[in-house]
Amino acid sequence: MESVTTLENIVNRLPGIKGAKVLAEDDDIREIHVLADSEKPAKQIVRDIETAIFAASGVRIDRKIVSVAQLATVSEDGEDATELDAETHVQEEESTGTELRFSLVSVQTSTDTKKMSITVIVEDSGIKLTGSSVVEVKDDEKYMAVVEATVAAIRGSVSSFRVEFFERLKYGLSEVFLAVTSSVSGGKREKEASARLCRKDSFNDIVLVLLEALNKM
Repeated sequence: MESVTTLENIVNRLPGIKGAKVLAEDDDIREIHVLADSEKPAKQIVRDIETAIFAASGVRIDRKIVSVAQLATVSEDGEDATELDAETHVQEEESTGTELRFSLVSVQTSTDTKKMSITVIVEDSGIKLTGSSVVEVKDDEKYMAVVEATVAAIRGSVSSFRVEFFERLKYGLSEVFLAVTSSVSGGKREKEASARLCRKDSFNDIVLVLLEALNKM
C-alpha cells in the first residue's frame, strides 16, 4: 500500500478538496476524513476518492470509512460563509426545522502562572451540563483541552459520546475545525462529521463544531 502521506497528497489534489487526513493501521486504511467545498455532492466526492486511491495503490476502500465535511458556499452579497454543511458515511442530511437538542451556554477560562482551567457548559433540553479540563499555559494546542472539557460535559447526558477525530486545518488565510463524533444508538455506534470556520473566539467554535455533529445523530 502507498504511504499515508502519499494517499493524502493524492486526495488533496482532487478538485474541491481543501484538506484530507488518512488514518491507517497495519497497512489497512481505517478512516479518511475530508474537508471539501460544496461544488459537488458528498457522494460524488466519496466516489472520486475511492477511484483515485484505487488507481494510485490498487486498494479498494469501503465507502463507509470516508467522512466528508463541506464548506457552505459564500453568499451572493460577498459575505463570508459562517455555516458549514457536513455528510458522514455518505448519508444525506435533511433539514428538519426542529430545535437542536444540545446548545452552547458558555466557555469559561481561568489562568494562573502555569495552568489554564477550561470549563464548558452546554444545555441539553433545558438541563445544563458542565465539563472541565486543565492545560499548561505554554501548550500551543489548548484547543484539545476544550475538546476534552466538551466531551466531559456531554457525557453527563450521553455516556457513549466520544470524539473520533478532531483536526485544525488551514483553509486559505483562515482555519477550519473538522470533527467526527460518535455515540451508541440502538446498540450500534453511529458517526457524524461537521466542520466550522475558526473565528475570533476559537474556543466557542470548537464546542460548536462538536455540538453540530452531535445534533445530527
